[in-house]
Amino acid sequence: MPERRRVLAGLGAAVTAGFAGCGSASRTATPDALRFTVPALADGTVPTRLTCDGDGTSPRVEIDAVPPPTESIALIFTFPDDIASQVTLWTMWNVPPETETVPADVPATERVAALNGARQGRNARGDIGYLPVCPPPGRSYEHWFTLYACRRQLDLEAGASRDALAEELETATLASKRVVATYERSMNTTSS
Repeated sequence: MPERRRVLAGLGAAVTAGFAGCGSASRTATPDALRFTVPALADGTVPTRLTCDGDGTSPRVEIDAVPPPTESIALIFTFPDDIASQVTLWTMWNVPPETETVPADVPATERVAALNGARQGRNARGDIGYLPVCPPPGRSYEHWFTLYACRRQLDLEAGASRDALAEELETATLASKRVVATYERSMNTTSS
């Protein structure tokens, strides 16, 4: 926590001005003012425990620093199965800016009590919360985990779609970063 306070205090208005144009569609890496890790994805692959071939639990997220004046944090985890579409695996928003850890295996509830009522959206199956990684078998597929530092709380009800969240993020995002990890299912497995 002390490092986060130093980062927030030291960056001030200069960082805010620098991120003013950063939107959710940006593919440019954000400077170190936004730092996070998803330990399960650290080696660039999705472990079986996060998939339909394993326990299907959501990953832990460790947040080291957010830029000022971050008022909330959001996340989107997707499987871009082709150029025109993405499968929504998990969305969450209005995570408090002082959060250091989003725990693993977040319950499938509209509001997450452990994160001060952060809201979860609907996944590709239409359910609230995390949808286990489960691409077609036979080849390696990329999965994108993106964290957003937001300049405000998002005015979006729990259970909203990824598209509705993306629309809110267009005007709320101060900074964003993406982690990419791959997963390949065996040809001997069947979809859950």
